[in-house]
Amino acid sequence: MNKISVKAPAKLNLHLQVIAKRNDGFHDLRTLFSFINLYDQLTFEENEEEIELKELKPISDNLVLKAADLLKKRTNCNKGVKISLQKQIPLQKGLGGGSSDAAATLLALNKLWNLRLTQAELLDMSLELGSDVPFFIFGHSAWAEGRGEILSKVDFYEKWHLLYIPEANISTKKAFEGLPLKFPRPYTYEEYSSSGGFNSFEKWARDSYEEIDEIFVKLENIGKPRLSGTGSSVFVSFSKLEEAESAMQQFPDCILVKSLEHSPLTQIIE
Repeated sequence: MNKISVKAPAKLNLHLQVIAKRNDGFHDLRTLFSFINLYDQLTFEENEEEIELKELKPISDNLVLKAADLLKKRTNCNKGVKISLQKQIPLQKGLGGGSSDAAATLLALNKLWNLRLTQAELLDMSLELGSDVPFFIFGHSAWAEGRGEILSKVDFYEKWHLLYIPEANISTKKAFEGLPLKFPRPYTYEEYSSSGGFNSFEKWARDSYEEIDEIFVKLENIGKPRLSGTGSSVFVSFSKLEEAESAMQQFPDCILVKSLEHSPLTQIIE
């Protein structure tokens, strides 16, 4: 096999609570991850020794290149790859597109280069690329703790989400700088299940971005809007497709997406 094409999915945080700042500068979290059917497309073709990336709109500090370089160096691999990336998941919107692309790169190159690393080894490596990347390696709806790398499978409930993607871009660094200094008691998954989720960044995002606050006010007429990740995307969840489609008629600027139990990237491992 000298060529692999994959779909890298976006994610939503159905719940996201920041509970403490760590000594290493990162934060401890409690979050519920869900995949959605919004994808980037990546193709990997074996090359001599070089790592090349072709993309329609070049991205500075691209995690795809970082992931390929990390894997190559960590395994002393002398092979190369030509990567094509077609972006559909917008950046800095709390949808995890860059992290998903990084995970897709680790998984695809592990197979393309015949490295035979285990999922556990890839999970350890992926944390060096970002706190969300392990979830995309894990490949299943999950409750996450630690930085996001302590992952537990959760029961999957099919949901549809009305997703609004604002013009505003929010960097993860800026969002964490906006958090209050005191952190609340950590939620458990059981508490989330009984009372629903929230997002620690919501107040800061609404106070900082007028567009985000305005869409929250509007979406409150049809359900409980939530921020995904550190923002800026806002979504409302529905258990029935008919309800989501009805709400969509009121908000044509939104897109309708569906939760996925598994990532399509799991097919690479099988």
